[in-house]
Amino acid sequence: MDCVVCGEAARDWRRWPLCARCEGGFTALEAPFCLRCGLGVAVPETLCGACLTERTQFDLGRSALVFDPRLRQVIHHFKYNDRVSLARPLGRALLACLRREHFTAECVVAVPLHRSREMGRGYNQAALLAARLCLRSEPDMIRRRKNTESQTGLSRAQRLGNVRGAFECRRRVKGTVLVVDDVATTGATLNEVTRVLKRAGASRVEVITVARAGQQQWSVTSDESEEREEGDF
Repeated sequence: MDCVVCGEAARDWRRWPLCARCEGGFTALEAPFCLRCGLGVAVPETLCGACLTERTQFDLGRSALVFDPRLRQVIHHFKYNDRVSLARPLGRALLACLRREHFTAECVVAVPLHRSREMGRGYNQAALLAARLCLRSEPDMIRRRKNTESQTGLSRAQRLGNVRGAFECRRRVKGTVLVVDDVATTGATLNEVTRVLKRAGASRVEVITVARAGQQQWSVTSDESEEREEGDF
């Protein structure tokens, strides 16, 4: 099997279909970033504007890797070309981020796809990533009840309205919950999932994603498009 990035032979089945050199080329997302949401900021140990004005619903957010062209290509293959084994290297990056940051969650949930989209794709990529994090999984806690339209080209306010009411929590929640997705952009979907979890009783919600579009800003690349749920691009 050839590496999906460089085309070289990926001989190690544990890394298939990504060669060791390309996996080693991933870049960890490093500080300075907002103490709360993980958005890149100019001054270390500060909050970004969204968190200062309380627009961020979750209590802690971090992304594992810089969303460069190499990683974008890997995530595209992972989501749209049925390369589910890429959950291994991407999950390793998530787990490393989970261990180096100040996460406290006791259980993990994946941002759900709408049932029709998951049936069409055959899997939920966020759920495959969540399964790699060595935490108690709650796969049926959150349901996506609304098949939202594409968020491509929408303003932040329009994106927030588009996902409002898209999720429901199926039972009461206790303690701290970790929400997992592949790529974050505006944060609209992650904030909506957080709102639903807190209404169901979660005392704290933490968020982890493989990547965001860039260290200094949320940008429109993946959060909600094509089939465009959070993380699509």
